[in-house]
Amino acid sequence: MTRVKEFTFPIKKGVLSLINEKFEGKKVLHYKGNNLKKEYVIYLIYYIVKETDEEVNAVDLSSKILRKNFIDKYKPYLSYLEDIGLIFLASQYLVGSHPNMYGVTNDYYRLEKGYIKFKINDVILLKKVNSGNKQYNKVQLSKKRYCEKVRYHLVKSFNSNLEMDIEGATNEVSTFDKKNYEVNIRMVHEYDTKAWKYSIKKETDNRLHTNITGTNNKLLKYITYKNKKLSEVDIKTSQPLLMYVILKNIFDDSLNNESTIFLEKKLGVELLGKIKSNGIDFEELDNFGDVILNKDLYNYLVSRVKIKKDNNEYYYYYYEKKKNNDESNKKYEYFDSKRDLIIKSCVMRALYRGKGDEITLIKNQFKSIFNVADLINKHKKISESKSNLSHVLQSFEAHVLLDLIAKDISVKYKDIPLFSKHDSLITYKSLIGKVRDFTQKQFEVYTGINATHSFVVKNDSFS
Repeated sequence: MTRVKEFTFPIKKGVLSLINEKFEGKKVLHYKGNNLKKEYVIYLIYYIVKETDEEVNAVDLSSKILRKNFIDKYKPYLSYLEDIGLIFLASQYLVGSHPNMYGVTNDYYRLEKGYIKFKINDVILLKKVNSGNKQYNKVQLSKKRYCEKVRYHLVKSFNSNLEMDIEGATNEVSTFDKKNYEVNIRMVHEYDTKAWKYSIKKETDNRLHTNITGTNNKLLKYITYKNKKLSEVDIKTSQPLLMYVILKNIFDDSLNNESTIFLEKKLGVELLGKIKSNGIDFEELDNFGDVILNKDLYNYLVSRVKIKKDNNEYYYYYYEKKKNNDESNKKYEYFDSKRDLIIKSCVMRALYRGKGDEITLIKNQFKSIFNVADLINKHKKISESKSNLSHVLQSFEAHVLLDLIAKDISVKYKDIPLFSKHDSLITYKSLIGKVRDFTQKQFEVYTGINATHSFVVKNDSFS
């Protein structure tokens, strides 16, 4: 007889207590002419929470999905979860658009926090769960195999040596608001069960997405490798820096390196030709580079860009955002300081076709550079990203930092763990200084740019 694979999952303490109370200690409950199994009720609420789309706070639950991943007679279970106040029908079936969508209620979030591991014993349910997981795991395995093929040096350390202080992290997560609590407690569970996952989105940013990139910054301090503290090397002002590096490699004929080769392939003959025909103000480009490499871009802009203040002395700006019906919709963003405003929003919006008075002022500081940014953005789509420029910058960053430099680090320091978190590299705290110095050196090798001051150690992230 074939043994069915076990399945254990985390369930919220308050949810388990509520369902146990409703079932009065029994395994089966008679409900509206149906015999509901407690294990099935517990698994279904777990499944709905796990699959909920964070942006719309709901999940599509078609009959096909439920019959495949749950059971054929699913309706009384959904009805029961509605009756006890854990889920609600967020949107009814719409022909050609979406099936019934269910959301988790506020009452669910108010229940006692903390999670308990729950094991399924029902053989019929186990077969359904394992069947669904088998298909899911097949997709995940394909993604992992690709990562192991092209960036093995950055995923090989996802093993039993990578640990999280589960108790400390759980206590930290308990202070989060309801939405962030659910997302992050699931992440804690992934570390607890060593459910490592990684993928590369080639069609958008080409970055490596892993458990670590998805970990909330407040939880990083609970992560260790072989019981040793970690730290990270971060690129300061990374997107403007990369913009400078790209422009320098396009317009400086004396540079011929890995970056120029990559950019020729990424931009293509047509777009690269447009950029070169457009030209650049070399004096402005040199000034842009000097500010980024030797000074502070955001301090530089603070003294040159006037930002509005409201009656409460908060800095803000607004921009027009068109709705589907072409009606104008004003969006406001507020920040505690003028510097924060520019750092967090304006510069990035200026790069990615943002509008507004402050955006115009920033663009006027480096007109020819932002002209090239606009030219790239307005060109026909070169990827599935919303912005051509974000795709170019992030893909370039991933190539230089993850494919080239990180691989060199793994060769030079064979016995250390190495992870990435977007534009930063992570390893032992005791070696982070050496890794930073080597990263700076290799960055110049591959880009032709000495960016010594742009690579900073961020010990506070993991402490």
